[in-house]
Amino acid sequence: MVLSTALRVLGSKSEAEDIAQDVFYRVWRSANTLREPDKLRSFVYSVAMRALVSELRCKRQQAWLHRNRLEPMGDLGCEMESRDLLRKFHALLERLRPRESLVFVLKRLDAMTVEEIAIVMGISESTVKRSLSRGSLRLAHWINADPGLAGLFRKEEWG
Repeated sequence: MVLSTALRVLGSKSEAEDIAQDVFYRVWRSANTLREPDKLRSFVYSVAMRALVSELRCKRQQAWLHRNRLEPMGDLGCEMESRDLLRKFHALLERLRPRESLVFVLKRLDAMTVEEIAIVMGISESTVKRSLSRGSLRLAHWINADPGLAGLFRKEEWG
């Protein structure tokens, strides 16, 4: 569960494995703070969410540094294959605010409910809805501006 969510959020198997390992190390270190053993799944997910938000913030800062130094972020090429489109989509996810990106992935890719996301992330349902709405609108704008990606998604999917 942690590895698959991290993979969907980060788009890189090696980064997802690193995060998953870090999450379980954090869970092991703080296991004595778990008051209700039957809530272990939620506890692990909340640790994972904090780690992913932290990682997304770090990646966003790195991307900003690359842009301001005018260093290339990667080769997206003109001839796009499915891997290139997936990389482009993950690059768009990285442009979102960390909370928006995480909420989007949990809702649209992991099919979690708003209530589940609120519990796992420790935020209100209205914050989840607001983050999902803002993130979806921003993604729709960016996707529609890219001819390669625009053909993959219907506009009504983002409303």
